[in-house]
Amino acid sequence: MIISPNPQRSKEWHDERLSLPTASCFEKIVTSKGDRSETRKAYLYELAGEKKSGRPARRFVTAKMKRAVLSEPDARIQYELINDIEVVEVGLCYKDEQKKYGASPDGLIGEKGMLEIKDAEPHIQIKRYDVGWPKYEHWQQIQGGLFITGRMWCDLMSYCEGMEPLIIRYERDYEFLEKLEYELNEFCYDLAIFINKINNR
Repeated sequence: MIISPNPQRSKEWHDERLSLPTASCFEKIVTSKGDRSETRKAYLYELAGEKKSGRPARRFVTAKMKRAVLSEPDARIQYELINDIEVVEVGLCYKDEQKKYGASPDGLIGEKGMLEIKDAEPHIQIKRYDVGWPKYEHWQQIQGGLFITGRMWCDLMSYCEGMEPLIIRYERDYEFLEKLEYELNEFCYDLAIFINKINNR
């Protein structure tokens, strides 16, 4: 794994992510079962557009998403206190020197762990207490992060200020990761071919 020195959400971090498939969008490439996603072509167009224009695609940012960014440091501290462990903040992570795809986990834990934080409204947090958290809701992002970082497990944390957090641990799913790696490499190949085609049209 290669870790960029640029902090998350800095200009340099955004520049690095330009036209790069990232774990938070892996669901656009592959389904939770490992099949090709119906949104694959649209995501290819999106990243090709970023490459050609030199600027990021405009993604709608909701007020909830903005709150999630602001609450993330508090959630990370609470996780550290609950588990009596340090969470290391990192920038963009690449699997290897090829830098074909990346992930920006919310933290790395020791030598084997990773943390992903999801901000929740009070009623969503209550629902998760009651009926649980669907296993595959963030599956591609979590497994993608584990694939890229080489970590063995990821704690997914549902955080709502003023309420007890919900933390679920996910282990590496080797069968899914094999399918994910294949589809990611196929996607990157198709993206490179398409960009070359557009540049030479």
